Amino acid sequence: MSENKDSWAVVDLMGHVEIAGRITKPGEFGGLWQIDIPDGESFRTEFFGSQSVYRVRIVSEEIARAYARPAHEVIEYDAPIITREEHLEAMRKAEQQYYSLQREVSELRHRLTAVNALPSGDAA
Repeated sequence: MSENKDSWAVVDLMGHVEIAGRITKPGEFGGLWQIDIPDGESFRTEFFGSQSVYRVRIVSEEIARAYARPAHEVIEYDAPIITREEHLEAMRKAEQQYYSLQREVSELRHRLTAVNALPSGDAA
């Protein structure tokens, strides 16, 4: 990688961290990599060790800037919260339906084997 500040990259670090910006090869600051991450019209600088890098993708400035933008700072989760009693009642109903279907399948199997529509399972 060249010494100039024109190399843009998306860097994947251990711990599922992805950063993007202008990158400088190791050497300065005790072998740490330096990446200047676009933050509006300015930059914030981060340093990371080579051991934490598992992928570096050289990209255009536009792509690096797009990756550097925060996607969502807050993730919404709007699933309804139910009480333990509601959960237990739903599980009880599901269990009843399961056993009812199991009895129905058993009865249908019995009827079909009685008229030789299905093999009895004693294939010889």
